Amino acid sequence: HKHQKKAGYSGAGYYSLFGSIVLETKFLPASDESFRLISELMEQRNGLLLGMCQFGSDQDCRYHGQIDHAFTYGYWMNCLERGEVERVLLGFYGSMAYGMSRGTWSGVELTNILTGENWRTLPHLRSGTQQLRLLRNMLVREQGDRLILAQAAPQHWRADGKHVEVLAAPTHFGEVSYTIDSHAGQGRIAVKLDPPKRKPPKAIVLHLRHPEGA
Repeated sequence: HKHQKKAGYSGAGYYSLFGSIVLETKFLPASDESFRLISELMEQRNGLLLGMCQFGSDQDCRYHGQIDHAFTYGYWMNCLERGEVERVLLGFYGSMAYGMSRGTWSGVELTNILTGENWRTLPHLRSGTQQLRLLRNMLVREQGDRLILAQAAPQHWRADGKHVEVLAAPTHFGEVSYTIDSHAGQGRIAVKLDPPKRKPPKAIVLHLRHPEGA
């Protein structure tokens, strides 16, 4: 509450960062109204910028226009659980653009969205790991006793002739591998799945988002 007051009751500043961390704890399910209120405040009151946590606020001009992508991980995971894939994809591509240095691709914590300046937080190893965790969960994710595959694989990865491959990915249930070959021009998408065998999940959910939304 202190940080919310400091940000003029917006969702920006430290509120955005800490709010996302609270969501990451999964202390409550993503569908719980209390967690939903945190997400809505971030979304509706300037807490996010290009799908990532916005650190600065109008009341704290020192950091105005700064994005802190790595701290958005908990918010993204809640969006996945609610099936709000487009919000996750916006953050994924935003973190590719603003979450690393231009020349060395080293992870950074804080980037000025107008100038691209981020040298003050180089290198920032946690940021890189959060990007990798996000990509992993976009392609392979556990939720309770279910294994969810390719939920947030971008639609253009399924364009006609495209190939998506995940090999021996570790999960709570054992390793899983799958390939997706798009023949969308012929009206079909072919999938080959090698499911986990160590502790098979009760259900495997595979998402095939058509490149044209069909």
